[in-house]
Amino acid sequence: LLLVRLDGVAVDFSSPVPLGWTALSGLMVGIGVSYGGGCTSGHGVCGLARLSARSLVATLSFMLATGATVYATRHLAGGF
Repeated sequence: LLLVRLDGVAVDFSSPVPLGWTALSGLMVGIGVSYGGGCTSGHGVCGLARLSARSLVATLSFMLATGATVYATRHLAGGF
């Protein structure tokens, strides 16, 4: 809003993903952060820098889940 106010530049906020899916995704991320004991960046950057085994397992889990989700979305469900 500040950019639009100061510069007059309109920013397109449209998305091909329905709003309900976006809201559900945000809720799932929030639940995952709670169960995972931190966010992906926290585990991936700070946790791995501290050589935390827990953060290594968490980061590998995030990466495997992300890869599986992208594969399923693009190749099995037809993608967005």
